Amino acid sequence: MRLLKLALILATTIFISGCGSSGTNDANSAQPAGSPSAATPATTPDELALARQHFQKNCVACHGEKGEGGRKEVEGKRFKVPSLREGHALKDSDEKFVVQISEGDDEMPAFKDKLSPAEINDLVRFIRKEFQGK
Repeated sequence: MRLLKLALILATTIFISGCGSSGTNDANSAQPAGSPSAATPATTPDELALARQHFQKNCVACHGEKGEGGRKEVEGKRFKVPSLREGHALKDSDEKFVVQISEGDDEMPAFKDKLSPAEINDLVRFIRKEFQGK
């Protein structure tokens, strides 16, 4: 009987110690210095930083800081500038935006001689992200 009690105690001890260690690191365990979870997250570079600069330089005077458009006077001319946040700006395809920026129309000047095709495409991406949440 003593041998059975001893075996039972030994089995219980092994079982309990085995259950206490899952083999994975928990939140309180120390991480090795080179482990991914110990590394500090890298900052993501702003891939639209240049487009943001082009918007500031070429678009803010008419469309405003927030892309709201509205009644504007530029170089002595008054006109209504469309919003980049609503209306056609939301419905138009990226391709239509590219043509609009490149070729211009009505009061909007063409930018094909000021910006490269890649810069115009980035400007469209910037407008979609910053003003339309897309």
